[in-house]
Amino acid sequence: MKIAIIGGGIGGLAVAYELKAQAKAKGLPSPKLVVIEAKPRFGGNADTLNFSFGTGPNGPVNRWADLGVNDFNATTYTQIVRVMNAINFKFGVDYKPLEDTTSYYNGDGSLYFTDNDTPWWGTGIDPALKKTVDSFMKTAAKDVNDSKYHDYTLENYIDEKTSVLDWDPRLGPWVIYPRVNGMYFTSSELGPRKMPFYAVMHYYQIQEGAGDGEPAQRNYFVNGSSHWITALTAFMESQLDVRMVADFQASVSRNGPGWTVKDASGAKTADVDIVVLATHANDALRLMRDLPPQVANILAQISYETAVSVAHVDNRLLPVDQNAWCTYNIVIHEPGSVAMHPYVINYVANRHQNDAANPEYDKFGLPQFFVSVNPHLPIREDMVLKDEAGNPAVAYLHHNVFDFACMQAQADIVPLQGQDNLYFAGGWTHGSGLHEECWTQGMDIASLILEHIQTGQPAVQARPHWGDLVRSRLSRTASS
Repeated sequence: MKIAIIGGGIGGLAVAYELKAQAKAKGLPSPKLVVIEAKPRFGGNADTLNFSFGTGPNGPVNRWADLGVNDFNATTYTQIVRVMNAINFKFGVDYKPLEDTTSYYNGDGSLYFTDNDTPWWGTGIDPALKKTVDSFMKTAAKDVNDSKYHDYTLENYIDEKTSVLDWDPRLGPWVIYPRVNGMYFTSSELGPRKMPFYAVMHYYQIQEGAGDGEPAQRNYFVNGSSHWITALTAFMESQLDVRMVADFQASVSRNGPGWTVKDASGAKTADVDIVVLATHANDALRLMRDLPPQVANILAQISYETAVSVAHVDNRLLPVDQNAWCTYNIVIHEPGSVAMHPYVINYVANRHQNDAANPEYDKFGLPQFFVSVNPHLPIREDMVLKDEAGNPAVAYLHHNVFDFACMQAQADIVPLQGQDNLYFAGGWTHGSGLHEECWTQGMDIASLILEHIQTGQPAVQARPHWGDLVRSRLSRTASS
């Protein structure tokens, strides 16, 4: 059985890893597979750039910055941590706890505060607002399990609960809406107020530990997220016999019950029995020549946004008071604004790359540098950092919007997995596309494919309600 996995982001890598690992665990023949990636590197939105600040008194001053994926919550990323352990990617060496602090501020500097009521830096959040924020996190994390709220927008939910629980009216405009605005996969032209309540809390629970469970353990990747992807792909090639092909523009067309993979020139590369599309939905529409109409209609429901991420030294994008600078710095938009520019967030890289559990590790010091995603002010060209090749440290991140249409599409694709010898993985197929979710989807797709190989036909799956799908995924993550 020959399998081609199209897409070398974390979703495609997860399917390949799990196919090999599960086959071995079950005593089944190891499937022959290849992972094909269009870019010169694997990892998708995990993109690390290295750059130099020149030479200091102790030698070269070299730094790195993640322009995409940059940290994870070890409390809920149980499958990712399991795989990290398996490939000898070690806590305390390859990933470490970061300083998990957040500031909120507006552009003119008249308002800024940090998310702690008694910080040693900056201005703490007002106690009344802090009480409401804590109530929101606990209450909303429970309500996401209630089907009553599956059609609610975030604004519907906050308005209703504010009237019932007497929440501080600053909750939405000063904290939650700006914070959600820092999630590019939950943005839209209507702004965070109109995002699905389920989608928002889905992110909060997995990435930030909302609710009554164990607190989040946010970690950063030492030397960047690309370090994790490099370690993973090297292990897959050397230990799992996975063929990895990068910088390959593939097209796929039907060949009897199977598929033919060709390169950009149209030359046939391989005939395969099963294709796993672990690409963006719109890329799948482009590269697949013979998609079943029902599948094509589902893929077409997924919308995308492109965020620009910049590493720089322009401190005008940070709070006016440097004492209020935190790891995550989130812009509060003008009162009453509804449509916000998606994913406006500014990172202080020196804090993000600081091991909060070990003060002795705080060796980054000066110079201060930042990463801004969709910067709310133009960054001076001479303040944009340059990578090792002398190119501006700028990346463009393509990500699906996690809206009502996406959640419906995720439910609709379930019964079509395996039909026509096609499977679907990657960010758009499972939740908001966090690494843990991509890996969980990879586990599921691998299991389905191995069953398909054994029985000769794809498993029959009923289409779930998207609300039930979200709740079951959250329950699974919490109990993993």
